[in-house]
Amino acid sequence: MRSNLLKHLRQITLSPELRKSRSLRATIYVVITALLYLLFLGNVLPERYDYEVGAIAEKSIKAPTDAVDTLATNRLRENARKNVPRQFNKDTEVEERAYADVNKLLETVRRFGADPALSAEDKLASIKREVPNLALSDEQLKKLLAVPVDTLPLLRNEATRLIQQVYVEEITDATIPAIDTKLDAMLGFSALDRDSRLLVKEMVKPLIRPNMIYDYEQTEKKRNEEAAAIPAVQINKGEIIVKQGERIDEDTLSKLKDLKLTAQDPNYRMYVGFAALITFWSLVLCLYLELTGSKVGSNNLLLLCLGIIIIIVALSTKTLSLAEPLGFANIGYLAPVAMGTMLIAILFDTQLGIVMAFLFALLTGAAFDFKFDLIFISFISGLTGVFAVSQVKSRLVIMRAGFIIAGVNLLTIAAMQALSSSTGGELSSYLQSFLFGIIGGVFSAVVTIGVLPFLESSFGILTPISLLELSNPNHPLLKKLLMEAPGTYHHSLIVGNLAEAAAETVEADPLICRVGAFFHDVGKMKRPMFFIENQMSKENPHDKIAPSLSHLIITSHVRDGLEMQEEYRLPKAIRDICEQHHGTTILWYFYNKALEQDKSNSVKVDDFRYAGPKPQTKEAAIVMLCDAVEAAVRAMNRPTPNRIESVIQKIFKDRLNDGQLDECDLTFKDLDKIAEAFLRTLNGIYHARIEYPEPPKAN
Repeated sequence: MRSNLLKHLRQITLSPELRKSRSLRATIYVVITALLYLLFLGNVLPERYDYEVGAIAEKSIKAPTDAVDTLATNRLRENARKNVPRQFNKDTEVEERAYADVNKLLETVRRFGADPALSAEDKLASIKREVPNLALSDEQLKKLLAVPVDTLPLLRNEATRLIQQVYVEEITDATIPAIDTKLDAMLGFSALDRDSRLLVKEMVKPLIRPNMIYDYEQTEKKRNEEAAAIPAVQINKGEIIVKQGERIDEDTLSKLKDLKLTAQDPNYRMYVGFAALITFWSLVLCLYLELTGSKVGSNNLLLLCLGIIIIIVALSTKTLSLAEPLGFANIGYLAPVAMGTMLIAILFDTQLGIVMAFLFALLTGAAFDFKFDLIFISFISGLTGVFAVSQVKSRLVIMRAGFIIAGVNLLTIAAMQALSSSTGGELSSYLQSFLFGIIGGVFSAVVTIGVLPFLESSFGILTPISLLELSNPNHPLLKKLLMEAPGTYHHSLIVGNLAEAAAETVEADPLICRVGAFFHDVGKMKRPMFFIENQMSKENPHDKIAPSLSHLIITSHVRDGLEMQEEYRLPKAIRDICEQHHGTTILWYFYNKALEQDKSNSVKVDDFRYAGPKPQTKEAAIVMLCDAVEAAVRAMNRPTPNRIESVIQKIFKDRLNDGQLDECDLTFKDLDKIAEAFLRTLNGIYHARIEYPEPPKAN
C-alpha cells in the first residue's frame, strides 16, 4: 500500500534558477526563523495576571525568573537615607564677626557717649547710623550709654568671654533657641551687677549666629552612598509570590509588576531576548551551511526539505509542551530530537546532523523552560541518532537505532537524576521519566521510517537506503530486464561493478554509479533482439534494414529507458545517467555502413550521433566509460591484460577528443585512476584459465 502511495506521490520541483536563487534562500531562512519564534514565544513568556490590591489569587504563582523587589529595596534604602545626619561646614568667621561687632558697638558708644555736644537723641541716631545692624532697642541702648566710660571695658571683656564660651561648641540652626539659657548660665558666674549682666546678654545674644553651615550637596551625596550600599532585595526564580486563595497586598502586587507578570506591564525584554536567541539559532545554521559548502546550502530544494524537518520537530515538541501542565512533568523526554537528526543524517550528511542535534536541543529547552537536564538529554539523544544511522544500509538499521537511542536515553536520564540537587523524589516520577525516555527513542525510529520515504520521493533525494533498495535484483524493472533482455542484464551487472570500483577512486558516489549502471540500458527491452548481447542466433536484424533506421532503433533505447524509469518512479539522478550515458557519441558501425551504401555523398556524421546531452556529473561520465569499455572488451577474442589496457586507453582518448567529458568534473588525474580501476577489475573477470582434463574412463 505504501509503495503505491509513493508511486503516485508528486515530486516537488524547482527550476535551476530557483534552486540557486539567493533571495529564495534568504526567504526560507526568514520563514523558518519567524515560525520558530511564533511557535515557542508562548512557552518562553510567562503567564500574566490582572490583579489589584485586595483581590484573591486564583492560583499559586511562582517567580518565572530572577528579579529585583523594587518596593522592599526602596524601603530599605529610604531608611538608610534617613539615618544619615545632615552634613555641616564650620564657618570660623562667624565668631570673628561677633567679636568685631561687640568691639565696634562699645567703641561707638564710648565715642558718641562722651561727646557733650550731642543730645541723647542725637547720640542714639549717631550710634544707629554707625552700627546699622544694631539689634538693641532704644531703651537698651540708653542703658548702655548711661554706663560709665570706665565700665565699658568690663562689659567688653564679659561679652568677649560669653562669645568665646558659646563658640566652643558647634552652633546650628537647631541649637540657636537654646542660646538664651546658655547665656544665663554663663552670666551666673559674672562679677557684674544684675543690670550690667542683662545688658551684656542683650548685647551678645543677637550676635550669636550658627557657625555650622548646612551642606545640602554633601548631605545628599552621603545619603545616596548609604542607599547605594544597601543591596537590592532579590526575587529568586521559583520563589512563591502568592499562594492560591491568598489576598493580593501591596507587596505582592509590586512583586508581580517587578516580574512583568501583570497584564499592564508586558515584558518587552523577553520578547527581544527570545527574538535574539532564535535569530542566533538561524544564523548558526545559515553560517554552517554557507561556510562549509554543504549541498543543502547551495540547493534551495534541499534547504526547503531541511526546513520541513525543522518545523516537524518544532511542532512535535510544541505539542508535547502543551501536555506538561496536565500533569506530565517529564513529557519533555519524548521530544523527537533524535527523529530530526536521523532524518538529516540519512538525507543529507552526518556533520549537519551533529549541528542540528545542538540546535534541536535549544528548541527543546525553549519549549520546556530551558531546563538544563532536558537540553542535555535531548542533545545526547540527537547525537546518538546521528551516529546510529551513519552507516545505514536498510530500514531495519533505523529500528535498531531506535532501541540504541532508548538505551542511551535511559542511562542519561538516570545520570541526570542522580546529579539532581534534590535529595529525593517520588518513585513514580523516576519511572515516568525512564518510560518517556524509552518511548521517545523507539517512537523516533518509527516516525523516521514512516516519514523518510515521503521526503525521499517528494524532494528526489537519493539515500543509501533507497539506492540499495533499487539495486535489489527483485526490483520489478530489473526482473523484467532479466527476463526480456538477459544479455543486457548481465552487461549491466558488469558495468555496475566496473562503475562502483572506479567511483571509489575519484570520490564519486559508488552506490549511484552502481545503481545507475544497473538501469542505464533498460530501454533495450523494447527491442532486445536489435542489440547484439541479446542475439542468441547468428542472424542480425540490422542486416535487413537501412543504416539510418538502425541508428534510430539503437539510439531510441535511451528515450525508451527514460520513459520506463519515469513509469517506475526512479530518482532523477538515475534517470540522468540513463539519458547521458552515451552523450553525443557517434554510431561508427552504422555510419561506415551508410558510407559504403551511399551513392550521392549525402551521409553526414552528425546524423549518426546520440541526442545527448553529454555527461553532466562524474557518475554519468563513469557509467559512459564503463559501458563503452565493457562492450569493447567483451567483443575481444583473447582479452589479455595488454590488449585490455590498449582498448581502455583508446576509448578514453576517443571520448576526450570528441568532447564528451567537457561538461563533467573529471580531471586527467581522475581518468588515470579510473583506467587503473577498469584494468584491475577486467583482468579479474577475463583472467586466463587452465583447461581441466577429462576424467579417465572406467574399466
